[in-house]
Amino acid sequence: MATGSTTTSADALSKLKIRRDQTADRPSFIFRLFRGIVVLLILAAVGGGVIALGVGRGWIPDTDRLMEAVRQKPEVRVATVSLETGRSADATVVATGYLESRQQARIGARATGRIEAVLVEEGTRVLANDVLAILEHADLDASLAAMEAAAARCRSELQEQDVAIQRALQDFRRAEKSLAAKTMTAAEFDTEKYEYDAAVARRGSLEAALLLAEARVQEAKQLRENMFVRAPFAGTVISKDAELGESILPGGMGEASGRGSVVTIADLEHLEVDCDVKEDFISRVTQGQSAEVAVDAVPGKRYQGKVRKIIPMGDRARATVKVRVALVDADEKLFPEMSSTVYFLSAETKESTEQETSRVFCPNDAIQSAGSETFVWVVGSEDRLRRMVIQTGEKKEDRTEVLSGLQGGEKVVVSPSQEFREGMPVRAAQ
Repeated sequence: MATGSTTTSADALSKLKIRRDQTADRPSFIFRLFRGIVVLLILAAVGGGVIALGVGRGWIPDTDRLMEAVRQKPEVRVATVSLETGRSADATVVATGYLESRQQARIGARATGRIEAVLVEEGTRVLANDVLAILEHADLDASLAAMEAAAARCRSELQEQDVAIQRALQDFRRAEKSLAAKTMTAAEFDTEKYEYDAAVARRGSLEAALLLAEARVQEAKQLRENMFVRAPFAGTVISKDAELGESILPGGMGEASGRGSVVTIADLEHLEVDCDVKEDFISRVTQGQSAEVAVDAVPGKRYQGKVRKIIPMGDRARATVKVRVALVDADEKLFPEMSSTVYFLSAETKESTEQETSRVFCPNDAIQSAGSETFVWVVGSEDRLRRMVIQTGEKKEDRTEVLSGLQGGEKVVVSPSQEFREGMPVRAAQ
């Protein structure tokens, strides 16, 4: 047994051989690593040359420009340099705001329903009580017809009762004569009398029933009237808020619960500017004061206005007071929500003092000084800063006349930072 086991082990060991020819053909790990490093160095050298060539020819962006694009642009507040002519240049206070209609309302229905018809479009002029839209009301029509039929029945019953009263009255008068002639007993007379009194009393009950039926008719008519959306005042449709087939809910909170209004109308013949005046200058604004209004959408024209109301409430956060200036000569070019500039004129400013020469004014908060130089930061093309040296003239409250360096219309940075530099990219605050 031992001899056989030894022989078997020797045979197994003899079969374990190393193939020298196959091992020699396989590269070693160190050789392969060295070859990989050499290839990477070659690729890096070639790639560096390609990148340099690409940057030089504009194929690949410069690293500085890439970093500048990635870097967050600082947000700045900007104001527009104004170009003013005539009386506006002598204004005591200047404020900005937006046009509003003195009367403007979103018109909805007084009841829940689905729109059957919308009778107006944007721009349609309407009069007070004109029908703007109709809600489905076939069920209310049927209910009204039933109420009117019930009222008609009550009237018929009342007329029938009047006839019964006349007959009972005649019977009662005959009974009185018969009782006087002693041809009728007292009991029979009482019966005739009670029948007459009952007929009169029943008429009172039928009159009350008729009043109730007529009241229900009026109620049904009012419910039906609620299906008609009417204009509360004369104006122009400026927004169509719902379409055919949509549901209307009084005070609806959006599409999920139904529309709350059908249209929005505004009185475009009575426009006013809602503007904010700084607290420092509100003492220069008085009720009924004359003003000129410049609307950005209508360049080259100044509208005449008067201070209609000074709201007796200040804004603590912004340090302003709200003032409403009514336009005297509003025309068809003006619409609500247009941005406007109001120039409040002093009592001494007369029509005869108007000048044709234009004057440039810049907000005081945008003007800086460095030594003998006075300059502003202008947001130029591609939203990059430009340092513009200016020469200033007369100072008026929150603005200063610019004699040279600006032409009007430029966007200047308000309260600029000391870290600003030429060509620095920025973004204007919304």
